[in-house]
Amino acid sequence: MDFVLWASRVMHILSAAVWAGGLIFMNAVLHPVFRHQGAMPSPSSVALQRRFFPFLWSSLWTMLATGVFMAVLNPRFLGLSVSTLWTQLLAAKVFLFLLILFTSWQAARVVRRIEDSLGDAEAAHAWEHTLETLIRRSIALGILTVLCAGGMAVA
Repeated sequence: MDFVLWASRVMHILSAAVWAGGLIFMNAVLHPVFRHQGAMPSPSSVALQRRFFPFLWSSLWTMLATGVFMAVLNPRFLGLSVSTLWTQLLAAKVFLFLLILFTSWQAARVVRRIEDSLGDAEAAHAWEHTLETLIRRSIALGILTVLCAGGMAVA
């Protein structure tokens, strides 16, 4: 059983790293380069973003499955009770994860809107700005989730 928990923890951390690393790369490298080259939004930038979202979703679903597994097998897990600091941090982490799922769903819809509005440069730029805002929100929510996880480790 120790190996299964260890493997779940490794998969959880790797999925979080893929998710966060991808979003940070899009925000800090990909979008600024495309904007500097005047190629944002363009069919190629939309194609790259659409190609990224399956990685995002697979990472999120892996984090969900491994997170539920690790929580349920933890002896400090008390069901729906939030009577201890550990369970309160777990509840906060679950809430933040749900916000991340919702934000990611919104971002996927925005990428489709960008693709639909490529003929109208002004609308496409507005949707692109919305996507960047959603990505930044997701990164901030991820940082808060990591802080909750750190608190759970010492609680």
